[in-house]
Parts: sequence; C-alpha cells; structure tokens
Amino acid sequence: MKKRFLAGALTAAMIAGTLSPAAVSAADMTTLSLWIPTLATYTDEAVAEVETAINEYIGEKYNLQVNLEYVEIGNFEQAINLAMTTDEVDVTCYFTGDGQLSNYVANGQLLDITDYFANASEELKNTFTEEEIIASSMNDRMYGLVRKYQYGGHATAVLNKEIVEEMNIDAKSITTMDQLEEVLYQVHEKYPDIYTMVPQSTSEMTWSWTQIADKAIGLTNYAYADWGTTELKSLFETEGFAEFCKYTNKWYKDGLIMSDALSNTMEGSSMVTAGSAFCTLHNGDVDPLDELYPNTVETGVLAPARAIATDIGNLQYGISANSAHPEEAFTLLGAMYTDPEFATLLAYGIEGKHYVLNDKGRAEYPEGMTAETEPYGGFAATATYADFLILPVKETALYEDAKATVEEWDAEVEVTPTFGFFYDTTDKTDFVTAYANLEDKYEDAIMTGSVALDDVLPQIKSELESIGFYDVLADTQAALDEYLANK
Repeated sequence: MKKRFLAGALTAAMIAGTLSPAAVSAADMTTLSLWIPTLATYTDEAVAEVETAINEYIGEKYNLQVNLEYVEIGNFEQAINLAMTTDEVDVTCYFTGDGQLSNYVANGQLLDITDYFANASEELKNTFTEEEIIASSMNDRMYGLVRKYQYGGHATAVLNKEIVEEMNIDAKSITTMDQLEEVLYQVHEKYPDIYTMVPQSTSEMTWSWTQIADKAIGLTNYAYADWGTTELKSLFETEGFAEFCKYTNKWYKDGLIMSDALSNTMEGSSMVTAGSAFCTLHNGDVDPLDELYPNTVETGVLAPARAIATDIGNLQYGISANSAHPEEAFTLLGAMYTDPEFATLLAYGIEGKHYVLNDKGRAEYPEGMTAETEPYGGFAATATYADFLILPVKETALYEDAKATVEEWDAEVEVTPTFGFFYDTTDKTDFVTAYANLEDKYEDAIMTGSVALDDVLPQIKSELESIGFYDVLADTQAALDEYLANK
C-alpha cells in the first residue's frame, strides 16, 4: 500500500499555521517517489519515522525529499506497471527474471539513463562490472542499475530442524535428489500428518531454475536450454524439466507433496519453520538459509551455483519514463549505490531503534527485538534494496567483508554462455502472450507433480505447434547461433 507521510505532515502543519523554516525549506526541494517491494512487515509508523530521518539527511546533502512507497512483493509488478503510466513514481525497483526488462523498454516505461550514467561520478561508474552494465542494457542503451548482490545460486533445500534433530538426519550430507528422496520417505512414514514437501512459494515448486534448465535466453519467456547446451527448446521438452518432474510426480502420488499445492498461498520456508511441513526446495548463496529461517536446517548443495541470463541484474532500479524530475531522480538513484549512510537508513532503518551496531561493528536487532517484532522489515527483508555491499555487515553473516565475499562468489558461479544475447520480440507480442498462457496452464501442475508430464506432453506439443512456437524458436536459435559465432 502506498504511503505519503511527508506530504500529509506538511499539509497538517500548514493548516495549523505552524510550518517551521526547516519544513518550508523542505517544501522548496524536489520531492521524489521511491518504490520498493517488501519481503516482510513494514508498519506505517516505522516507515514514517525512517522517511523523516532520510529526508533530514538527503535534504541537506542533495536538496531532495523522498516519499517511500512500499508494496507487497507479490503485487509489486502489477502496481508499478500501473504507476509508471503516470508521473506517480520516479525511481522504482523492477525485476527481470522472466525478461521483463525487454517489456519495460518496449513499452516505453523506463527512462534511458545512458547519458546520465556516462556523466556520473567515477565512484558510481566503478561500482558496476561490465557484465552488470550489459544486464541493465538493451541495444547498447542503459535503462537501470542492477542490485549489487551475489548473482546466481545453488539449489538446496531447507528442512525442519526439530525433525532433523529427532531423527538424527545429517542434512549437509544430502547432495542429490535421490538422497533427498530417501529422507523424505523416512520422514513421511514417521510424520504422516504433516506435509513432507511443499512448494517454495505459493504454487511454485522451486525458484532454483538452474537445477532444471537455462531459461530466459535472449530475455525471452519461451526459450530454454538444458544446462551446458545452447540448443533451444520449450520448457516442457528439456531433459532437466522431465527429470525434475519425475521426482515430484512420484512424491505427489505417494502423498509426500501437499495435495492442494496448486492453491497454496504460503511460503514454503514459513511452513517448514512452523513445523507444518518438513521440506521445501530453495535457492542458496552466501547467506546461510538456516540463519534466515528460524527452526530450519539447510541441506548440502543439490545443484552447483549457476547463473542464467537474468540472474545478473535480476533486480534493478531505474527511473520511470514519466518522471517529472529525471535529473533529480538519477541523483537519488546514484545515492542508493554510493552513499552508505543513506543506503543504511533505507535498508536497516534508524540506528538504535530498528537496529544497533555491536562492539564488532556488526548490525543486529536491538535487545529484545526479533525478525517478527522489528517494525521496519527486519534484516531478512533487505534483499530488495540496491546495494547491500555498502551496508554494515549483519551479525549473522559468515563473512567479514561483504564486497570481497560476493566478488569471490561471483567468480565461481557458472554463467550461461547465452549471457548478453538479446532477441527482440517487439513484433511477436501475441505469440509471447500465447506462450506465457500455455506455460501458466501447465507448468505449476506438472512441477508440483499433480500432473504427469508424459500424460500431457503430446497435448502441449500440439498447442505449441498451433501458436507457431517452433517457427519462432527456429528464428531465435538462428539469432543465438550467430551471436555465439561472433562472441
């Protein structure tokens, strides 16, 4: 839900006739709207307090004011699509996991910031690697700044800690789907009244796509390849998808996966934490998942750290093409990546109230406060902010230097050979929509195991043929082959 605390405060002060000199000064500044998706609870009071603190800081330093607009992550994409048709939003987060960057650019929603970035400070320009700049660009034009974060991830799972300890399960020794399956059946036999396996999020069985296939090739939503190859296929015809779904279909038929998975509305990690489920698949990185999710234990790595094309820059910040203040918006955007004090206020809140620095200089909750009671999101909710590398290191982190750790992680991640390839689907909007509808129709049902892939694959192929899928795929393959030949 949108919040405009500063505007309300100024209006009230003017009505009361008590507008202070500082408030008048603030009213003369450029006020920008910053939209951020939420991963946790942000109370109105906490957001108002942080917004006030931020405005005191950026007003003096940048002659700017900001309205913080927090929207629940599940509704965020729809909300910004609507907001960017007006001047309601200036700087916003956006996701590129399914090739949305190309959609935003094609729809004229994002401002071309190429020239702004070329004239920016060396500090800002040196913040980003060549790969990160490519990830936020199309046709050699730049449209945003990627989140500074470890990219890619390995496939893993989180298990209920109480059950793991009671059954003496060695979670870290689980490094294959067969080993995971063996444990799942043991737990199902002993605890038949809880869900043995639940989707990672709502009806999505997993976000760890690199365990299954290489997707979003060319920033499309229809082109996939089995990992390590560049032969394009539909999702349903990749070997990785078929292999993964054989497991889930078996588990579903044997009662291990919740029978109502397709109508699930909860996060898998929340159910595992609460003890209503034993296991959910997950995507891991430098932050241990069992530190993020109470009462859980993380397994070993089920699939190595890999990055599909949209993993590098899968979350970006850009400027709405309808912003009335593009220059000021770029100043705010740049500050999110180069100003640690501003970035820390934005991500952690107010020191002493929402977080404290301990004697090691690490950030942790104030005494008596937890992730559940911290009113400004909590440390587990900071993944959607622009640059965690310039924030104080969290007490729970297993590293001393975030920047060095992330750079080391990124150097070890296997990056898809199709990275940097872009296929323009501007003239194929009807096809793209038709394919997306087809995936929506079948994907979750097959991945949760409630439908066997072999039972519906002939029908899927027929529907793919009817929308011209194989013709478009052949064109995409030819363009990819040419790109790789000249790379």
